[in-house]
Amino acid sequence: MRNAFCGWYFKCQSPEHTLAVIPAFHSGGGSIQLITDTGTWHAGFPASRLSRKGHLISLGENCFDTSGFTLRLDTPEISAFGAVHFGDLLPLRHDIMGPFCYVPFMECRHSVLSMYHRVTGEVRVNGECYRFQNGQGFLRV
Repeated sequence: MRNAFCGWYFKCQSPEHTLAVIPAFHSGGGSIQLITDTGTWHAGFPASRLSRKGHLISLGENCFDTSGFTLRLDTPEISAFGAVHFGDLLPLRHDIMGPFCYVPFMECRHSVLSMYHRVTGEVRVNGECYRFQNGQGFLRV
């Protein structure tokens, strides 16, 4: 069986903070990676705790879609809880892959769902509060 990977990239910014959340499905399970101004953390999930329906994905109690995400992570390395909501997405006019979007056997494909959207909400990462009031977001799959 071939190795497979499918990931999403959610970036949220405010004047004070940047938070990137990368949920992904792998050949044997899934993971969520969090990246902040001060560190990077990773949490793994077994395949039995993953689900996907279109742009709605879940890894355990963590849910992600084009309207925002909810985090509920609690491992020895990372504690992350909270939710953010997105305003209207601003997509690109053309596919980011250019003419390669028509090549059927490409191993890796990327789509930018939004170059800019409003982000509202907050997430606590290891006790530090990342608050977004009219923040800016970026979304890639």
